[in-house]
Amino acid sequence: MRIVGVISTFGKALWVAASLLVLYVTLEAFATSGDARVIDVLFLLMLYLSFPAGIAVPAALYALDVVFSYWVEISFLSLALEWVAFFCLGYLQWFVLLPWLWRKWKARRARSART
Repeated sequence: MRIVGVISTFGKALWVAASLLVLYVTLEAFATSGDARVIDVLFLLMLYLSFPAGIAVPAALYALDVVFSYWVEISFLSLALEWVAFFCLGYLQWFVLLPWLWRKWKARRARSART
């Protein structure tokens, strides 16, 4: 296996582990304290891990609040669903879109070097 593949696999595993740790810590803190402010921990840490695509999650929640007066009681389900939204956006950004763009850029550069 190429060194880039090993680093990529390690990076993906590290990112997924960090995301799962954020979920665990958030749910554990909520179970222990029952405090709704644990959502701030989830938002900040997952926003950091999924930045810049993760900005779409708080933006969507704000839009729902403005348009539909959307209000959900903080629960294990709401925390998990918000984590899933951050996780999916971050994973797609870092491990699907970015490698695809990198391959396209390298192919274009190789074509321009041949001509």
